[in-house]
Amino acid sequence: MSNVVIFNFQQISGIEDFYQQFELQFSLPEWFGKNLDALWDMLSAGIEFPVAIVFTHITAEQQAEFADLIAMMHEAHEIYGDDFTFVCESDDTSS
Repeated sequence: MSNVVIFNFQQISGIEDFYQQFELQFSLPEWFGKNLDALWDMLSAGIEFPVAIVFTHITAEQQAEFADLIAMMHEAHEIYGDDFTFVCESDDTSS
């Protein structure tokens, strides 16, 4: 059974908030670099599979701001298949 990890973007004000929540959700070591390269290292070898990562309440503005991160999550799913599920649920109320 997959470990489901939810990131509520109503509670994430920027990329630093996301990295802090990612670090807490996955109990990462203090040396986690809090950048895309370090995140990829954790996705490819630092977290336990299978996992489902869910972004909820993400606004169009946040989707633009986090575009590289979202692309990386999709890439991880392409590479790891059923061991890595990624769902990005938009917040339609932001229009």
